[in-house]
Formats: sequence, C-alpha cells, structure tokens
Amino acid sequence: MVWTPGQQLHGGKYTIQKVLGHGRFGLTYLARDKDGEAVVIKTPNDESLNRPDFDRLQQVFVQEAVKLAKCKHPHIVKAEEPFQENGVWCIAMEYIDGVDLDSRAQPILPEEEALRYIQQISDALIVVHENGLLHRDIQPQNIMVRAGKAEAVLIDFGLAREFDHDLTVTRTEEIAEGFAPLELYSRQAVPAPSCTRERT
Repeated sequence: MVWTPGQQLHGGKYTIQKVLGHGRFGLTYLARDKDGEAVVIKTPNDESLNRPDFDRLQQVFVQEAVKLAKCKHPHIVKAEEPFQENGVWCIAMEYIDGVDLDSRAQPILPEEEALRYIQQISDALIVVHENGLLHRDIQPQNIMVRAGKAEAVLIDFGLAREFDHDLTVTRTEEIAEGFAPLELYSRQAVPAPSCTRERT
C-alpha cells in the first residue's frame, strides 16, 4: 500500500509529499500538515501487511507511538498520537532535516564530534530506560544528525520493548543484526545485570 504525492490522510490533516524510506516493518513518508510544516508519516509496509501475524505487528506499531510519547528528550524524535487510515495504523513524527549518522560518518567522523554524539544518544537512552524500555535497534542508520548542527537524534522505536526478560529472549528474530547485544541472539541466553544497558 504505497500512497501517492498529494494524497491526504487523517481527514486532510496531512498531505503526502514522497516516500522517505522502507524499513524492516515500516514505510516512511514525507508529508505536510495544514500549516505547511514538514512531518514524517510511518505506516506498516506491504511485507508486514501480508504477514500472518499482521495483527500483532499492528499492535506493536501502535505501541511504538505510545513509547515515543513517554520518552521526551531533545535527542529523541517527537511523535504525535497514532491514527488509522483505511484500517491501517499510522504514526506522525517530527521531521528531522539532516542525514543519518551512517552517512555523516563517511569517510570518517572526527573524534570530538563522534564523542559528542555518543554522549547525546547515551543521555537519550537514560530517558528510554527510565521509562522501562529497551530500544533494541541502536545503529548509525537510526540516529539522525540535524543539518547545520552537531545534534544527534534517536529515531525508529519499531523494535523497542518493555524490559521484560521473557519477551526479550523469545523474540530473537526482532533484533538489529550486527548491533544487538550478544545475549539477544539466543533464546537460552540469560543477560547479566550489566547487560540491561544498551550499547551505542
């Protein structure tokens, strides 16, 4: 289900401009609100729509917006209340003008700048953890750097989970390959107390 430029959502509140990206479970669009301000609209992608567990993914998708709303911090993307369009849930989020950290780090990121971003995202993760959540998808592609500013912003809470050991170890297919803590790769693994902290 790909929306076309000019298509209006949520009773005309948002107007689609273009597709921004295609993720593991979601599709993101650049849109404009009634004031002409840029926003990001995220919705399940076609692959998710055709999965037998789509209803569960829809619930996870809505929970993402709720989790984001709980985590208020300058270095965490802002999210609006979720809404439905043609029976599919959508999330409106802050549009961050800039590039992801993976692109910003090419060919190399100066040490001072890298340490600044690490500190900013670490501070953001403290707020995430204080709200009883694990982001579970910390990687350069999910960190945006604002244009013209040395400010990093954590995005994409699609794999975030409440800190529940049973859920964490039984959903090992929902991890960021190459970035997730080692204990999340195995159903039998038991994380040590120090492993409850995420790695940036």
